[in-house]
Order: sequence, then C-alpha cells, then structure tokens
Amino acid sequence: MLGLRNDLQRYGIERMLETVPAVRKLRSHTDSLGAVRDTAAAAADILLLSVDEIDAEAVAGLGALGADGPKVLLLVDDEEDVDLARVTSVPSAGILAVGGLTAETLYDAFARVARGEVPIPPRLARRLLEPARTAAAARPLPRLTPREHQALGLLVDGMSNRMIGRRLAISEHGAKRLVANILAKLDCPNRTMAVAIALREGLYEQGAAARRTAEPGTTERATVVADRMAPVG
Repeated sequence: MLGLRNDLQRYGIERMLETVPAVRKLRSHTDSLGAVRDTAAAAADILLLSVDEIDAEAVAGLGALGADGPKVLLLVDDEEDVDLARVTSVPSAGILAVGGLTAETLYDAFARVARGEVPIPPRLARRLLEPARTAAAARPLPRLTPREHQALGLLVDGMSNRMIGRRLAISEHGAKRLVANILAKLDCPNRTMAVAIALREGLYEQGAAARRTAEPGTTERATVVADRMAPVG
C-alpha cells in the first residue's frame, strides 16, 4: 500500500514496485490517511508513507490497526533536513530515502523487514544517534532486570515481539510488555532509539550473560524444569 501526495514521486515508486518480484499486489492513494484506511480492507503487508505527509489522524489510524497491522516504511525526501520528532513519533519498521530508491533497494528493504531488521539510511541513523548520545551523557542509564537485558539483546538482534516471546518462552503480550518497560526505562519513543542507546552505551554487551540463559536448552531453563519436578515439602 502506497500513500503519497506528490504525483511524480508516487508514479515513479509505483513503477519501481511493479518490477519487484516480492510485490504480489499494489494499491496506492494520493494521501496518507486514505492509504491507512484502505490497508485493513486490502490486508496489506507493507505500508509506504511520506513522513512529511502523516498527520495526527493518520497516526491515530495506524494505532487502531494494532500489532497485527502492516509494517510501515517511512519515506523521507531529505535525510539532513527531515524533522526527527516526526520520524520518531510514528511507529515504523524502517525508513527509506526517496532520492536513493530503486527496485533493488525496495526489494532489499522488504527482505530486511521480513527478517525483523530495521532499514535506515546511514546519515539519518547518525542524526538519530546524536540525541541518544546526548541523553545518555546527561543522566545515568537505568538498571535493567536480567529479563529486560535478555529482551533488549534480542531487540538489538532485530527480533519482533513475537520472536522475542518465542525465544524467552513467554507470550507475545509478555514480550510486548517487556519491550515497553525497556523503552520507558531508557526514555525512548521507539525501538530504533532504544537499539541506538543499547549499542552506544554497551548495554548489548552487558546483557550477554543474560541472553545466554535465554537460549533453548540452557541452565536457566533446566533449573525451571527441575524446580517444577521437585517434590513439595
């Protein structure tokens, strides 16, 4: 699903998408809200929107779609001048620069999203890292529980809530709650910023031991099983 007001850009991206083998069906709208509203009916997997055209009503519509909605890829015209507050206010699975779009980069972005990765232009990633660096220097990082360290490491590895839940042997809802706790503790508006802070401040490395206990067949899991089998009294 494509929602783009700029006729020239929309036409060009439509032509590119028509040549991407992974795209089975394409629908487009001349505005973001129309695309968001049509997404559920069309059962779209990917929703492409311009970050400059998303208004409060479109954001509310995306929230109504919930976790089962499409993966949102934000389109930016200028990586240097784009409003970072707008970028981080929209839950997205990645960001693409319009100027560098080709059928190949679109196909690569779709493949990365399917693997749970977050495609983002390097220059924009550096701009997003700067606030994380400043925030980390301004205050000490909060303490994370061992379970939160496990979830943060898996988040950095690009896993979705469902994948995190499976790895930690908990429900998807439980994984979502863990991720929400991490975002709150790190004072991050989204997963991208949390990953940036984790990598910048060494939280990923600090949680290595906790992550090992999350691997199938580890001592932690064996201990849980043993505890369940221990006789009462």
